[in-house]
Amino acid sequence: MKPHYLLLLFLLNQSCDTNETSVTVAFGSCNDPEYNLSVLPHLSNALDTADYMIWLGDNVYLKNDEWKHRDSIEAKYRAVFQREEFQEVLAKSEHLAIWDDHDAGPNDCSSLSEGLGLTMEYFKFFWKPSYSMPNPKSYYGSKTSHEGLVEFFFLDNRTFKIPVDSAGATLYGAEQLAWLDTAYANSSAKIKIVLMGGQFLNSAQTFENVSIYPEERQHIIDLLSNSSGIPVVLTGDRHHGEISKLITDNGKTIYDATASPLTAKSFPHHEENNVYRTHINTTETNHFGLLRLTFQNDVPETIEIQLIDGQNKVLFSLRETL
Repeated sequence: MKPHYLLLLFLLNQSCDTNETSVTVAFGSCNDPEYNLSVLPHLSNALDTADYMIWLGDNVYLKNDEWKHRDSIEAKYRAVFQREEFQEVLAKSEHLAIWDDHDAGPNDCSSLSEGLGLTMEYFKFFWKPSYSMPNPKSYYGSKTSHEGLVEFFFLDNRTFKIPVDSAGATLYGAEQLAWLDTAYANSSAKIKIVLMGGQFLNSAQTFENVSIYPEERQHIIDLLSNSSGIPVVLTGDRHHGEISKLITDNGKTIYDATASPLTAKSFPHHEENNVYRTHINTTETNHFGLLRLTFQNDVPETIEIQLIDGQNKVLFSLRETL
């Protein structure tokens, strides 16, 4: 057999052995449909090919003590999600969720606020989380996907929160952080996606960014930096969207994408000094995010993040070879 035939057979065999895997995750937060529903048709189209849709908190806006009454909470979920536009979205893909203050209680609520037990009960009733949750009073836990290539880590920033100006201030609490330390470090996933309500990498110590709890933030950065796998953090809360990236001292890259608001009112924060932002300015309008991951033979190959508005326009994007 001639040498060039041998080379052709070798290349054919190599192509046959290639195992390609792709994972697509849509995400968004801050859902108050009284403002703007323009993104929902485009989100619905994206979910035709997405593996997951992740609701990153403020999925409903409980107001005027509604969080204290079961009937009021149920009525709010019905008023939002029984709309035809949301029924179409919910019928597609697999939906995962975390909560934030407006799902849990009053604005900026904490473990000291009234009604968290009731709102947690209804949050779980509606979203029906299917993964193991170590604490029945919370929903923190993890879920693997695509034969363990990807793992999601769900964090609860309300149930254990003690306000920053109080004694023992904490955002996630010692119990939840201890669980995260063990679960994240022991995970064999190639890409680890952490879901949290407030912005993580944003260096501006303002509003409820995790940076107002600097020791806790650094603790999580160290965990993500020193563990195996590529860390991706998906966040919401801020009523603006942006993409951030931190390269740690040991060369590990941490990606953080914020998608907010989905349908609520937008508040751009161009002036915030987020030194990790990968682009100029923040979003100014309603949008959702798409995270696309590719693997070759179970090895991460590319990451792509897009923030997409109500005109189906890509506002900001990042694409890198891993």
